[in-house]
Amino acid sequence: MSVALSPVLSGRNQVIGAFRWLRGRLIANTMRSVLLGSRLRISMIIACCTVFWTGLFFLFFGGFQFLAIYLSLTNIVVEYLFSMFFLSLLVMLFFSTGIIVYAGLFHSKEAAYLLTTPASADRIFAYKFAEAIAFSSWGFLLLGSPLMAAYGISVGTSAWFYAMFLLYLLGFVLIPGSLGAIVAVLVASLLPRRQKTVLTSLGLILLGVTIYLGARVWTSPGQLFTQDWLDSMLGRLSFSQNTLLPSRWMSAGLVAAAKGEWYESTYQFLLLSAHGGIAYLVAAFTAGKLYRLGYSRVQAGRSSRRRIGWYAIDDAFHKVFFFLAKPIRILILKDLRTFRRDPAQWSQFLIFFGLLAFYFLNIRRLSYDVQSPYWRNLVSFLNLGVTALILSTFTSRFIFPLLSLEGRNFWVLGLLPIRREQILWGKFAFASGISLVATEALILMSDIMLRMELGMVALHMCMVAVLCFGLSGISVGLGARLPNLKEEDPSKIATGFGGTLNLLVSLVFIISIVTSLAVPCHLYYGGQDNLNFGYGAGILNEQQFKFWLTVATVGSLMIGVIGTILPLRIGIKAFQRMEF
Repeated sequence: MSVALSPVLSGRNQVIGAFRWLRGRLIANTMRSVLLGSRLRISMIIACCTVFWTGLFFLFFGGFQFLAIYLSLTNIVVEYLFSMFFLSLLVMLFFSTGIIVYAGLFHSKEAAYLLTTPASADRIFAYKFAEAIAFSSWGFLLLGSPLMAAYGISVGTSAWFYAMFLLYLLGFVLIPGSLGAIVAVLVASLLPRRQKTVLTSLGLILLGVTIYLGARVWTSPGQLFTQDWLDSMLGRLSFSQNTLLPSRWMSAGLVAAAKGEWYESTYQFLLLSAHGGIAYLVAAFTAGKLYRLGYSRVQAGRSSRRRIGWYAIDDAFHKVFFFLAKPIRILILKDLRTFRRDPAQWSQFLIFFGLLAFYFLNIRRLSYDVQSPYWRNLVSFLNLGVTALILSTFTSRFIFPLLSLEGRNFWVLGLLPIRREQILWGKFAFASGISLVATEALILMSDIMLRMELGMVALHMCMVAVLCFGLSGISVGLGARLPNLKEEDPSKIATGFGGTLNLLVSLVFIISIVTSLAVPCHLYYGGQDNLNFGYGAGILNEQQFKFWLTVATVGSLMIGVIGTILPLRIGIKAFQRMEF
């Protein structure tokens, strides 16, 4: 083995240099593969990030302008808002970094190799921790940078404010990241067979706290945007101003930097970075003492005992779906077991759709249900579009890689005593079944909270069904047409050419379905508002609205059928021609 390609790991300084060399080579190789890879994927990523960042910037900028007009944009109000924003990010970074650190330290082949080298446990932890921080905090930068840019422009601050934000970002992410890493190492060392139980318990606690705080915030009495309402709202957000919270230090420091109070801003930054450094040292010390022990226990902690509860649910599944062929039921059940045994899948599913459900439950707290029919219709279609976009993310991330994840065992599918198309229909049934249960419940909840008419509720639920079938068909069909059998990481499969194409087609499908039905409804209810306020005739009268809505419904159904059947047929043909 040449020294140029693999430095000798002897001595602490050489170990540190070797890890830096390895990290640099990995970054360089990744950048090279991205630049030499699919231009479609690169263009799609850049375009989506640009649109997302720009949309958030104008949204935040408009919000600050609104505060300046109606609430006399004060530093106190902004500081409360920043504290809540950073507190939410702190909780999310704690969970995301903890999960990534756990997977990187205890379930990756790279960690297994590094443990065979002379590198110490704390150096291996530092190497994987830096990787986890990079993966978990890039979203923080994407969300926080447009917020800070909009705030800085709205108050006319200097360029030093944006530099301070980047420094604050580095100090802030260390705190939740280190705490999440400590919990991950302790769980592996002390509870090697209870990882899912711990994750579920933490998720339930987080959900309960979120519901409690959300109910506390959105139950403030009084008319919206009055002084009494503002005082009551700030009082209910006062928990985010606790001086022991890192989010409080960050919000106070950034507001001070925007005002030009550099002494106060520097003090808050030193306070934040000092606690971040201490948290990391505690995490590194914990990993140095417990990492190898935890790794050994995790690898030896698999239990072969029969879990009666889950098998009872599996038996109930067979009885409920007796009308399906048994091979199809077995294939669906296999995917269900894989789904529930992978916390990375069901935890993200619950987080995304749980947050949507929490928002829908609080629609009446936001007084959307007492607005005009035009605004209620607009909000209902926006809710529908957001639900569909999250569903497309789920299908692209978890459904598209299903066949590819068979990997080296892919040849087994060719030996099963069933027709190959039945395998894909089983995948389609699994994807559409999970999607229908979640999205139909969410849209029904949204429309009930908005007090929508019964006809519109039925229309939205039918539209959601069309979207679920179409997105599932696209992901399953393209997943069979463009499999990647050499990759074991589903995230890399989803971000490859096939996954990018799948997401692009899903977005076009969603836009086609939602827009075709939203336009006539928008024109009709907008016209009704014009008549109510004496602005003249409506854009569409009731007879025209029924005609165009019928045309749009028929067109959406046709698009839905084509979007479901065509990708599946393409996938089935490719799957039948595939050599095992």
